[in-house]
Amino acid sequence: MRYLLLPILLLSSCRQDKNTAEETQSNEPTSMRIESERPLMGTLFRIITYAKDPQEGYLAIEKSFDLAEDFSNRATDYDPDSELNRLTKSKPGIPIAVSKELFDVLILAKKLTEESEGLFDPTLGPLTHLWRKTRRTKEVPSEEAIAAARSRCGIGFLAFDEKKQTVTVKRQGLQLDLGGIAKGYAADLIYDHLAKEGFTQTLVAAAGDLRIGDAPPEREGWNIGLRTFRLKPNKSLPLRNCAVSTSGDLFQNVTAGGKFYSHLIDLQTGLGLTTRRAASVIMPEAKMTDPLATAACLSNNPKALFRKFPEASIRIVYEDRKIPSIITGVFTE
Repeated sequence: MRYLLLPILLLSSCRQDKNTAEETQSNEPTSMRIESERPLMGTLFRIITYAKDPQEGYLAIEKSFDLAEDFSNRATDYDPDSELNRLTKSKPGIPIAVSKELFDVLILAKKLTEESEGLFDPTLGPLTHLWRKTRRTKEVPSEEAIAAARSRCGIGFLAFDEKKQTVTVKRQGLQLDLGGIAKGYAADLIYDHLAKEGFTQTLVAAAGDLRIGDAPPEREGWNIGLRTFRLKPNKSLPLRNCAVSTSGDLFQNVTAGGKFYSHLIDLQTGLGLTTRRAASVIMPEAKMTDPLATAACLSNNPKALFRKFPEASIRIVYEDRKIPSIITGVFTE
């Protein structure tokens, strides 16, 4: 599970000029590159877009940020009064009406939990909280604490009524963590709003998740640099009309008891992975690439997993050079 998304994808710099001289001389208004940032979900969201009217562009950007911030406030597990936490603290067996955005992301999370056979699972919150404690204290949790946390995990502890848009918690002590899907979902919310307003030459960057629209003027695509275990990108791709997510432990890790642990939870142990790997996934939407990048990192058989997602391109590299990398689709070009 990727609980805190990682800034492993590096957006390489683009020119900030106007369109070509020929376009400048025409009667058509030229598109200007504009960009803005806002702190959201424990990271910095960045939007770059091209607009013929910069004022209209900035207004659309701010509205899209507002939509993402509203979703973030609903879906965070850090705020005890968030809609997500009010749901998890509700009395077991009582259907709770939730907002459309929270319902949609939970339904998708349930589907992906089943398709990934639990490699991605939003109900692993109890184990997430143990990892956060380990990061603070540098102490490995006891086997008893891990077993107690495991007993409160399981997607079967949630029931959904799609007609009434309600969610029922079946077990007391359930903790939901949407850290492995919420940033991708928010990036899609931002892009979809901007595209609806006519700003399709857009890139949304949310830590390790990118949602990419049409290519910038006079370019083949957005030039995206990929990082794995080092800060310097070792490859770049010109991409357009897709999403890219990378999961790994470049920034989110802890050393406890003399041993390295990733923030990616190993389902076999209930602790962070102790072997380093990084996975990147390209698909049409970030709400899919975000959780599936986590699943790709955790899977012992990524090729079998991604046969369920034939439209995906994947790139998985391992620090242990004895383990061959897995590279498919766009990443082979």
